[in-house]
Formats: sequence, C-alpha cells, structure tokens
Amino acid sequence: MRHARALLLTILLPFLAATLFASGPVLEDYLPRGGSYDQNVLKPADSFGFEVGEWHLRPELIVAYLEQLADSSDRITLEVQGRSYEQRKQVLLTVTSPRNHARIEEIRQAHLALSDPSVDPPDDAALADMPAVIWLGYSVHGNEPSGANATPLVAYHFAASQSSEVLDQLDNLVILLDPMLNPDGIARFAHWANTHKGRVLIGDPTHREHTELFPSARTNHYWFDLNRDWLLAQHPETRNRLRTFHRWRPNIVTDHHEMGSNSTFFFQPGVPSRKNPLIPARNVELTEAIARYHAAAFDDVGRLYYSQEGFDDFYPGKGSTYPDLHGGVGILFEQASSRGHLQDTQNGPLAFPTTIENQFIVTLSTVAGGMALREDLLRYRIDFTNRTVRDARAGSTAAYLVSFPSDQGRRHAFLDLLHQHQIEVHALGRLREKGGVTFRPEDSLVIPTVQPQALLIESLFEPLTEFTDDVFYDVSTWSVALSFGARLAVLDSADLRGQTLGEPLGPEPRRGNLYGSDDGVYAYLFDWSEYRAPAVLNSLLAAGASARVATAPFNVNTVGGTETMVPGTVVVPVGLSSDAERLHATIEQLARTSGVDIHGVGSGLTPGGIDLGSPSMIPLESPKVAILVGLGISAYEAGAAWHLLDQRFEIPVSLLDTSRLSRAALESYSHLVLVDGRYTLSQDTEKHIADWVSSGGTIVGIRGGARWVDRVIRGRSSPSESTDSASASDSGERRRYGEYRRDRARQLVGGSIYEVELDRTHPIAYGYIDDTLPVFKSDAGTLEPSSNPYENIAWYSESPRLSGYSSEENQERLGGGSAIQAGTRGRGVWVLLADDPNFRAIWYGTNKLFLNSLFLSPAIRPTSAPASWSSENQSGDGHDHH
Repeated sequence: MRHARALLLTILLPFLAATLFASGPVLEDYLPRGGSYDQNVLKPADSFGFEVGEWHLRPELIVAYLEQLADSSDRITLEVQGRSYEQRKQVLLTVTSPRNHARIEEIRQAHLALSDPSVDPPDDAALADMPAVIWLGYSVHGNEPSGANATPLVAYHFAASQSSEVLDQLDNLVILLDPMLNPDGIARFAHWANTHKGRVLIGDPTHREHTELFPSARTNHYWFDLNRDWLLAQHPETRNRLRTFHRWRPNIVTDHHEMGSNSTFFFQPGVPSRKNPLIPARNVELTEAIARYHAAAFDDVGRLYYSQEGFDDFYPGKGSTYPDLHGGVGILFEQASSRGHLQDTQNGPLAFPTTIENQFIVTLSTVAGGMALREDLLRYRIDFTNRTVRDARAGSTAAYLVSFPSDQGRRHAFLDLLHQHQIEVHALGRLREKGGVTFRPEDSLVIPTVQPQALLIESLFEPLTEFTDDVFYDVSTWSVALSFGARLAVLDSADLRGQTLGEPLGPEPRRGNLYGSDDGVYAYLFDWSEYRAPAVLNSLLAAGASARVATAPFNVNTVGGTETMVPGTVVVPVGLSSDAERLHATIEQLARTSGVDIHGVGSGLTPGGIDLGSPSMIPLESPKVAILVGLGISAYEAGAAWHLLDQRFEIPVSLLDTSRLSRAALESYSHLVLVDGRYTLSQDTEKHIADWVSSGGTIVGIRGGARWVDRVIRGRSSPSESTDSASASDSGERRRYGEYRRDRARQLVGGSIYEVELDRTHPIAYGYIDDTLPVFKSDAGTLEPSSNPYENIAWYSESPRLSGYSSEENQERLGGGSAIQAGTRGRGVWVLLADDPNFRAIWYGTNKLFLNSLFLSPAIRPTSAPASWSSENQSGDGHDHH
C-alpha cells in the first residue's frame, strides 16, 4: 500500500481540488501537476476550439482529434473497428511505445497465446519482458458522457507526457483506448445538453437540460442498452467490439459509467455475495489490489467514493463482467452525473468538468495499478487458461447438444452467436436419441466443453436455480438455449463415442430449397415453423403476391412423396398473382437466400384434408404496424419490437407518439402495438382506439400494454400485477426497517425463465412444434383468465420456473396462471402477452408469438364460451384449464 501511494503521488499529485472549475476548465486543471508535456503535441482545445468540459463533445469532434493525434504521434495508432447503426465510426487507439509499435503484431500473438492451452506458456524471463494489455472503454450509455469526454485528455496525456513514469508505462503496457462504446447515444445526448446550455449555467435539477424526453440517450439507435449486449451480441456496436476483444484478450477492461447525481463515485469490487460463482477468487483479489490505487488517488484529492455496495458482477453480459470469464479483470466505474453542464446535488454543485476529471483520475490509477501488477495479471491469465480446461476435462459434462427441428433460421442465428464468442461448434455426426428426444444431424449442433471457452460455455448453457443472494442488479439468468427455444441435451464422455461429434462448423450462409418448381405450379407452400417464414411472407406480400394461411391440416404430393402440412402453412396461389413470372422469380430468390424451404404443387386438390381453395385458408395482408411510444412507455421494449421488425424482417414500422394519438389517422394502420408502460390517455383517445379495433384493427398489448388493452378494449379489470411489497405488509406483523429492501426483492421475479403450455391449434401459436415454451419473465404479472376458454392460449406450467431467481411464493402464485390470450371485438382483434417476447433481441424462441399477432391475426375468428361454461370452470386457480 505504501508503494502504491508513493507511485500515485508521483503520477497523479496534485490534481486540482476544486469541484466547480469556477473560472472555466483549462487543460492544466486536469493534468497531473508538475508533469512535463511535449508542446508540439496538439492539445484538445486547439482541435475543438474550446476546452474539454465547456461543451459536450460530439462523436465527430472526438474522432477528429484522435485521428489528428494518431497522424502526428509515434505512440498512437488508430483503427476503425466498425460502424454503429447510424454509421458513426467506432475507433480504437493503440497506445504504447514506438519500440512496441514496431513489433505490435508479435506482441499481440504472444499475448493471445496465453489464452491457448495448447501453447506452452512463456518462461519467467519472457514473462518479465511481456507487456500487459489494458482496454479502456468509455460511455456505453450515451447520457453518461463524462467518460467519453475524458478520452481526449487520456489520449493527450499518453501522447505528450515526458515523465519517466509514463514512458515506463508505455514500454510495459499496450493500452487500447475505446473512446465511445455507444457513439449514437453520445451524439444524442451531446445535442440535448448543448441545445439547452445557456451562458449562465443552471444547476436546478428540474431544468430542461437535466430532464431528457423520450427516448433518453442512454441507448443505441434502436433503444437497446448496449451494456447488456456483451453476451447477447445482437448489435453491430457489440460485434465490432467483440472482434477487438478476442483479437487481444486484454488483462484489464475498464467500463466507465455514471449514476444518480446525488451519489459519489463507485469502483469495484462489487457486492461480494452477488459475484458470479464462475469468477475465480483470484480475479477478486486482483480487482481489490487495483482498487487500492483508485482509493489512494481519490484520497489525495479529497473525493468521496465507495466500493463493494450496490453493484455486482453477476450477469456476464456487462462490460465489466464479460472479461472476468476470459481470464481478465473487468472494472466498473460509476461517477455521479451532472446530466448536463452543472447540477445541484446533496453533495453541493456538481460541474461537468469535475465528472470528467474523476474519470481521468481513475483511468490513470488503473494504468498505474496495471503497471504495478503486470506480471501478476499475466500469470493469472496463464493459470486461468490451464484451470479452465483442466476443470472442463474433469467435469461430468462433455458437450451440449442443441437442436432446432424444422427451423434453420434459429439454428443459423444460434451458430452465429457462438461464433461471436470464439466458441468451437461441431456438427452432429449421426442421428441420436437422448432423453426421449431425437436429434437429427441437419437440425443440431454439438458444443464440446473441453475448449478454451469452457467457462463461458457453462455460463451460457447451465440453468441457474440456486443463489447465495436474492438481490440482483440485472437479470438472474441468461440461458441461450432456452431463449432460442432449442431442444437441449447434456452429453457425457460416453455419449460422444461413435461419431457423435461431427466436423467443426464455421459461418454458414442461409440456404433454403425450392422443390417442384416448374411451369405447372398451381401454388407455392412453406412451413410457418421456420424463423424466417414471416420474412418470406412479408417479401411476397410486398411483391404483390396473394397469400393464405391454413387453419386446418392437409396433405400434398411433393417430390419427396405425400407430406402432411399443419395449420400455419402459408399457401401462395399462382393464379391469383397479376404477374406470375415475377412471382416465380421472387420465390426462387427467396428460396436461395432465406433459409426457408418452399414447395411447388401442381393442383389445388389435395390427397387429404382441406383443399387449397378451402374457406379454412384465410387470406393474409401486409401488416401496417404502429408502435406507441412516448413518456412513461418502455423504450427498451418498444425498441426491441422496432428492431425485430425493421432489422430482421424489413417490415415498415411507424413510431407513433402518444401525444399525437388524438390526431392520428388510425385507419392508416392495421396493427397497434402497446409495450410495457403507463398509458395516460384521455377518454376521447381511448374511445378513438376502441372504435378503431371494433372497425377491424388489431391491438397487441405486452405487459403493461396488456393491462391497458384489457381495461379499455375488453372492459375488464387489469391483469394481476406483481406483489412488490413485503409479504407481511397486510398482516400487522412486525418487520425490521433495515430489511425492507431485501424483503421487497424476494417478492420480485429477478429476470427469470418460466415455462408456458401452448394451445398449438390457435393462430398465435402456429409454427411451434412443442406443447411447452420457455418465456422470459421480468415481473410477477399474469393475465386474468378469460371467461371464454378459447381465448386462453398459454398458461404457466404448474412448476413454471426453468432458470433464474423467483421466490417460492411467486412460483406457486404464477403456476397455472394465464400468459397469452387473444380474441375479437367487433371486426377487430386483441392480443395480450403477459411477457415481452422480444426481450433484448435474444429471445428468438418467442419472437414468433409477436410476429403471429401481426401476420396471422386475420385467422383469429370470434368464439364464445359453451353454454355449460361457468366461472367455476375458468381455472383461476391454475387447475384443469386444458
């Protein structure tokens, strides 16, 4: 500790102690006092035209300055990792000594070899000369901008400093500087804060500068939280970043954030009882050792800070936890936010330059700690690699076998996800039976556990049902096999014998097949069980084709013989097309690129079941979708629905602000989507929507949106909501005040995975081949069972939890509860979903429920309860509802 403080005194002291930069920030106020800097290196203000902290920096300003530094400094190189949705550059600086730059590829390869168990580790002498790698990552949340705004200071410091300490660091470290993990969000917030800045700074927390409108700049273009996407890898910003991460496998990864304005400064370790159980104890020891450098730095300038409280290292999809499962040390920083240029707080006025300064301080303390612990970090990587593979060999699980029957779309997406994480995947070598389930080679993937990514594989596949704590900062489970709706089997070493393990699989293009296409085609058919089937249907409808969905089974003669087509099969009659030649060309192109098999048949008369002109073939139309957005509505859920339709299925979507609903021409839309949120609409607007449904519109309510639809469209009491208060709240029982937060947490569903039982005869469940389905639950809400039994489509199983935290009380209460309903009002349709089917873009297994509510709603016809049906048969207790 004494050595750490002495080193920090040399590097960091004395930082400006004032918290307000009352006379305006200048570069020297940020930099360590007494340091010598090369005056030929471009200063940030000479590029921007103003000092860091005076205005919020737009991404293009940051990138331009870093490009100028890289062009002029032999300590810095710049590369473009990729581009965001809005086509902003994701740049990366490599900062090290000129000598290291001359052999940077050699350094990278040697460092990467530490993560390869097949390569002998370097001897002590080689390790003593090996640089450690530190990745500095800033502002994954756009409205937490102090990190990104600190990056010009960081780059300048390492480009210009002449101190012996910095020169030593550059000789012994490779620093990867990622200035903006979310450039689109940074751009939105910079525009907001700068637009509302006056000559006189306003600290009033209710000032418009500090209160963003919907949607906040926290998220990326599609309103996703990118700090949950490291594991899910669904967005270009993350995928670009993961390529860099796996190209280097850094020893330390920093993740610079902001939190509530009345807070101080947090750095890890987090809450000890909420550490992911797969993270080695040595990781925590190293985190604690580095934390002492942060503490010493803040002690020296008199700043308030804390550790081991509030934040955790449980969910591995965050930037500070993902590295922990790769032999690195992830470090979360949380700075109290000025949310603009100046804000009054309980700790006094908080100026934007102060927040930037604190991020700069902990950046330098991280580098100082990484320098001092360099060999420890490198040895830890070697030990982690060897222990991971050794434990995998000793474990009982030799491989995970997953299958996606009749769905190449989900299989393709699943394989792609695993490849993003450098996970080795094999084909299934032969037909296998396991646990009463048949696994076919063409549908299946085998993931062996004995490989360098063994720890991440275990995290991705193993369900979680036992916990040392019942409070979670984020979700409590993330099983990708369940989120994809895959069939899963766990294989031991005996199961792998006999050619079970096929060839390693690389990236695969989507390929479908066209069967029976010739001049005599009467109609084209395709199975709705394929994930990409809605994309094929949408393309055909957009091309002017006529399509229908079968609501009863039928047989057809194909090149492979007679096949039974199930309800949900889409039929495209050639005779109803105004341009048969164009239809044939479109079909051929879709079969080549979609991954969906399409069959051509020569007659409308079938050998069994309904014929192709049957009234049970319901005409379909292109959905014209509007998603309601605005204050009080979940931007995450609205963004997930928007992203799914726009990015994956190329379906036009209108984002309709609730403030404009009273003036909206609802007849322009076929579907309204209401995600979770509080809908405070006027009675006239509610009547406007209700009349639109009665006239033929379809309204889809999800979570809180379902409660609104149930009340306004169905005229019923709201679906039951989570009992968020402590269980003893109405009993008169005495409870300790200090236990309130924990008691409350026990009543919540901590982002868990539940099982529902599906009525697969209903159009909302078309395309599913199993009677049960995993769903993601983020609250304890259910739907009030409908008095019409035909409107109840899915129920939670009696013992519903598959993975994740949920109190026994909630499991018992949710078991048997209603999860999905649909019915009619007038000529329109309503659909209620108790859970978000599009959660974080990773729930491929439940996306179809949402897509069916859009494409197949015309197949939902009016029903009524049988005359003998009474309230006693409604199964409100969850029993006898099948």
